[in-house]
Amino acid sequence: QRRLAFARRQPLREQTVSINAVLEGMSDMLQRAIGETVEVRMHLARDVGEVSTDIDQFETAVLNLAVNARDAMPNGGRLSIETEGVRFDDTTQTAQEAPPGDYIRVSVSDTGVGMSPEVCARAIEPFFTTKDVGSGTGLGLSMVYGFMKQIGGHARLYSEVDRGTRVSLFFPRAGADAVSAGNPA
Repeated sequence: QRRLAFARRQPLREQTVSINAVLEGMSDMLQRAIGETVEVRMHLARDVGEVSTDIDQFETAVLNLAVNARDAMPNGGRLSIETEGVRFDDTTQTAQEAPPGDYIRVSVSDTGVGMSPEVCARAIEPFFTTKDVGSGTGLGLSMVYGFMKQIGGHARLYSEVDRGTRVSLFFPRAGADAVSAGNPA
């Protein structure tokens, strides 16, 4: 099913959900999945709104990013998950990435080893991995990016060697909540 979703051939089961509520519901599972050496912190903006998404695919994407973060922090560290309302204006730069409008940004950041610009540039390629043979498929980030494109969203990856990595997922704000987000992205 994940490969079908990656290929954008699996129909999504979209529903309107509060991103904050879903993330809060995942906190215990995330902590168990990444272990005790990594501290999980959530910084969820108040009244951030709702999005229309496939809840299973969303949870899989966040879990995937959390496991990648854990792997980048072999000696422990901090995983931060943040939400924020943002607005993309109609500029050439943002229009190439995502249509103008109101979005909810979900960012997953770690204090891990980070990636060089060369590795970062290839990180979303299918089957590209920095992990040892047998430790990863190289499909994780590319599936997350494919999922975001399928729901009409966008993703950004930022990383610095020895400083960590941040993956930001931009979900189009749902319905009446889409009036004003306040912060330019």
